[in-house]
Amino acid sequence: MAEKWSDELPNDAFLSEAEKIYMNALAKIREGLAKGFDFNSASATVMIDDESVRQAVFDDVLKVIIAEEHFVKKVPLEQISQKLNLPIDRLEKARTEMLEDVEKSTLNAFYNDREKGTEH
Repeated sequence: MAEKWSDELPNDAFLSEAEKIYMNALAKIREGLAKGFDFNSASATVMIDDESVRQAVFDDVLKVIIAEEHFVKKVPLEQISQKLNLPIDRLEKARTEMLEDVEKSTLNAFYNDREKGTEH
């Protein structure tokens, strides 16, 4: 089959700068964790100049880890806390924020569908 014009573009060609920063941070932190680093040591390998963006990215990455490990793989938060060398309170706060984010997204999607006349 013939190649599409977009096949020659880099994988991140259609990502915003913020998405590129986020994906790069996620990859670097995962790489550090795979090497046995704790969360803060793995995060230290990520260079983001804006401190508020940096903290938001790290908070999001922590939520991804909690989703994958705790909710998908059923690993207790206490065990994740030990592996990442983070206080359990930080993981519980991130889990709560993540669930609130999911709730908001679900409600927004529901009301947007209703406004468009799409009901499931």
